[in-house]
Amino acid sequence: MQSPDPNSSDSTPKSIFARRIPARYLIIAAGFILFWPVAFYAMGLLNGIYDAVDPTRFAEVDESVKALTQNVGENSTPQEKGAVLAEAIVHQLERELGSTFGWSANDFFPTRFLDNRASRQKGVIFSTRMLIRFFSTRCSKHGAMGAEHEGLKAAREKRLVYAEDIWGFFHSSTESEYRAGIDLVRQYEKELAAGTAVFNLRTDDIYDLLTYITGREFLDQPMGLLIQSGDEVSFSEEDDRVYYAQGAMLVVRDFLYALVKCYPSIGQKGGEENLKEAFRAMDKICSFDPPFVVEGAHDSMLADHRGKMARYYVTVLTRLNDVTQSVNR
Repeated sequence: MQSPDPNSSDSTPKSIFARRIPARYLIIAAGFILFWPVAFYAMGLLNGIYDAVDPTRFAEVDESVKALTQNVGENSTPQEKGAVLAEAIVHQLERELGSTFGWSANDFFPTRFLDNRASRQKGVIFSTRMLIRFFSTRCSKHGAMGAEHEGLKAAREKRLVYAEDIWGFFHSSTESEYRAGIDLVRQYEKELAAGTAVFNLRTDDIYDLLTYITGREFLDQPMGLLIQSGDEVSFSEEDDRVYYAQGAMLVVRDFLYALVKCYPSIGQKGGEENLKEAFRAMDKICSFDPPFVVEGAHDSMLADHRGKMARYYVTVLTRLNDVTQSVNR
């Protein structure tokens, strides 16, 4: 009996790898492979276009804040320093109110869907409230028993504490209340220039101020939102927490920039390098704007954006704590 010819195509079954793959399957596979890089590129492009219309990255301290502090220094009068610091506190709030889409944290449609900017705005008003509280209760009076400035007291107790999401059909809108609060701060600045208001910030007050900023009530709050276990945070909350932390830091960065300009001795007491690193980390926080905010767990290939923001926060808090201790020497 003649054995089959091994070279004959009829005698050997075709290998599955040798079979012809239909073109449509190849197209589907290629489309699946290319989808994600193309999608991420498209999202990055759209993000860049949106950023040109309504900024989402704040890589450095705003030029208006730099101009504000240009002529202030250690030898400036307390009134000049007080006006600069007060203006630095409300700068980001005013910028958000006057931005392309305005205050969107209280909008219904369509800017309500821009939840990243709404979360950033909530962080901005949080830090503004915290700094105005310290400024009004500690810096606007002579000593612990002195009278607090009435305008700043009204701003912190009535205007800036207003909820950030009131549209204003039946009540005052969030925008009108916050603008009224800014006007009260500006009135305080005018009274400082006229010599009828008080600004009092001693070395021990600077120590207390820095301790307050890095403490549990203040920056520990957004920090806590960043480090909370991922199992307890829904996917929809991930980006909200990142941008809330960014908004809170935007105000702090402006204020600390102005504070160091008014009191350069803060850096001269051994804190210069710590301040440099703190501001570098603050710049990274304030310019953080990925196309998607994701949280890759354990050995996932996805980035952990909330964790990355938390690490920047840790650097800021650690460096500022070191600066605080140097001020107290």
